[in-house]
Amino acid sequence: MTPSVCSVSDLTVLVRDALAARPELEDLFVEGEVSNLKAHVSGHLYFTLKDARAAVSCVCFRANALQIPFRPDNGMTVVAHGSVQVYEQQGRYQLYVDRLEPSGVGALALGVEQLKQRLSAEGLFDERRKRPLPLLPRRVVVVTSRSGAALRDVLTVIARRAPCIGVVLSPATVQGEGAVETLIRALKRADQVRDADVILLVRGGGSLEDLIAFNSEPLARAIRATRLPVVSGVGHETDTTVADLAADRRAATPSAAAELVAPSVAVLRDDVAARHARLGIAIVGLVSVRRDRVQIASLRLRQALMQETSLKRRALDQQTSRFAVAHPSRRVEIERLRLHRSAERLQEATTRVTVARRAALTTRTARLAALSPRRTLERGYSITSDADGRVLTDADRVRVGARLRTVLRHGALESTVGLVDSGAPSDDERMYDLSPATGDQ
Repeated sequence: MTPSVCSVSDLTVLVRDALAARPELEDLFVEGEVSNLKAHVSGHLYFTLKDARAAVSCVCFRANALQIPFRPDNGMTVVAHGSVQVYEQQGRYQLYVDRLEPSGVGALALGVEQLKQRLSAEGLFDERRKRPLPLLPRRVVVVTSRSGAALRDVLTVIARRAPCIGVVLSPATVQGEGAVETLIRALKRADQVRDADVILLVRGGGSLEDLIAFNSEPLARAIRATRLPVVSGVGHETDTTVADLAADRRAATPSAAAELVAPSVAVLRDDVAARHARLGIAIVGLVSVRRDRVQIASLRLRQALMQETSLKRRALDQQTSRFAVAHPSRRVEIERLRLHRSAERLQEATTRVTVARRAALTTRTARLAALSPRRTLERGYSITSDADGRVLTDADRVRVGARLRTVLRHGALESTVGLVDSGAPSDDERMYDLSPATGDQ
């Protein structure tokens, strides 16, 4: 009998149905080491769980991946919950994960530790970014639950140690759904309270789940973004939250946080008295709390007035300077100076051009004078021209009987040619028959 032949798809369906018939594969916990972890842009996670002898492919879709309270990483040992199914396109089985927890440690605790490490590496907890606390604040804003014991503890401590300090409550939900958002809003309100010098972020103790709002990244960044310094007092002494690390100062409890911001007035008074005694100043009696408050307020008012006066004077000086520069008379003066400088430069340029041209004219005049025919006449020579005024330079061009004009240094002669000799004349030859001159010209 010929055996039946099935297709690859039929075989895959048979395997899929065989796995589906095993109910224990629908609700399965698998422990192994994460490797080949890939976070897809879609939000899905793809990884492999392996142990010493085997490995299985896993996929965690985006909706489930968003519920994981920590960041899986290669080499981490985890416990995955899900179901085994066949991935038909590649003919292999996969574990479809819907929950993931670290092996041997709570997922919530691991997520908090990972957040602390990441923010610390970013520098959010850097000590150099911490702001100093005021010695004796005028007003303290408390961010906590209106009905919690933490508020009562803070009020009791401040009233006992420094009753002159004002206390303002910025209420918030410190536990449960929406607690992070209300805490952030309360911090922003506290940062805007008038005359406030410091913020107290406090709540009582609780489990890690109870304190989860104080282990959030948005709250840590909101703490660092405030104008006023923040003192945290969250939980018990052994609890250290992300908010504690982000705050400017961390106290073990709400009461300890109140003691940080409210120094004992009695201790301060004793310290002042001791200082005065060392300086030889006698202190008569004890100063009342009201007088302390008035003196501190007076000193702060004086400092504020001096600072405000200095700012106003500086602003007035700046306005006066700008007005003086922009005044029309100043503009006219500037333009007058500019015109005066231009006139001076024009005068200097004119003088230079005149001198240069006068020198050039003198030089050319001298050259022309040196070439003038009259200079030749002054040395005893004469210039002879024919009746048409042409200067004669060649005897062959003159005929006997021609009328000539001879210019001397002083005056001129008119003559008639009696003899033309083109050769070199002897001393006794008579070259010209001088007729009576018509007169000097």
